[in-house]
Amino acid sequence: MTESKHTMPGEGIPQFLYDVVRLLEARVSTHLRGTGLHWGLRRILQQLWIEDGLSQAELAGAARVSQASISNMLKHLIDGEWVERRQDAYDYRISRVYLARRGRELRDAVERELAIAEADLREQMGVEGADRLAELLRRALEVLDAAPDLVGNASPRGIWDHSSPPGEL
Repeated sequence: MTESKHTMPGEGIPQFLYDVVRLLEARVSTHLRGTGLHWGLRRILQQLWIEDGLSQAELAGAARVSQASISNMLKHLIDGEWVERRQDAYDYRISRVYLARRGRELRDAVERELAIAEADLREQMGVEGADRLAELLRRALEVLDAAPDLVGNASPRGIWDHSSPPGEL
């Protein structure tokens, strides 16, 4: 493999993926700037838009982040009044996370901004190139998800698994 200015010797695909994710994160964050929400917190809201009332453990699994990271992210979302915690009606050991009014109202803006970012990328890459990239990334995710070293309690850091405070892009 030919080395580029973006990769260190021996890093190859992992470094390319990292670089792509970081650049895409920066691009999407630019689109999300007006929402007051940063990349990582957006992912938690998206999970709740699909299914409101998830437990912290369910959110961590769905978002592919550690329990410690999800705790920190939820603190920011609660402080920002995007979500709220409530005790589970049947099991008092579990608290569930629900969208607050502000979190529900943000959905259209976030979806619009993400659609714009994807359309920009598709325009630059061409539809066929973007579709091929999406398929390759889906396949890479399947392979990595199935890897034995990631099974069990291990929780890989996701692309949104960082501790930036709300609004910090």
